[in-house]
Amino acid sequence: MTHPKVLASAHLRQRYGIKEENRSWLWPAVISLIAAITWFIWSGLNAANPDVRYELLSFEVVNDQSISVTYSISVKDINIDHSCSIVARDIDKNTIGEISDLMPATSLKSGTNTRTPTLMLDMSYFHLK
Repeated sequence: MTHPKVLASAHLRQRYGIKEENRSWLWPAVISLIAAITWFIWSGLNAANPDVRYELLSFEVVNDQSISVTYSISVKDINIDHSCSIVARDIDKNTIGEISDLMPATSLKSGTNTRTPTLMLDMSYFHLK
């Protein structure tokens, strides 16, 4: 415990090696903490409410050359055209089919839209092996 007269006098504090409390870091730390919390809240809300949400519901092999894919999609803005790229890959991750499912604004409704496009598969890859 330090005597109150020592703490009151700058000369005695220097004489006995008592350093001044340096709190110059406090305001930058508080501002940085507020900025970090604000950014986390903003990014969390932005990631939780994307412009487009989709979910693969099912797929069905129609025949050796085609596959049917059923998916649901929800978009925020139904007044603009949207498109969804669907890619079929084999077990080695080679692309064997690809389609761009175009959705005109007039065909979309608010809420969830269910789509079922059919992909034509490129079977020439399998003949090479």
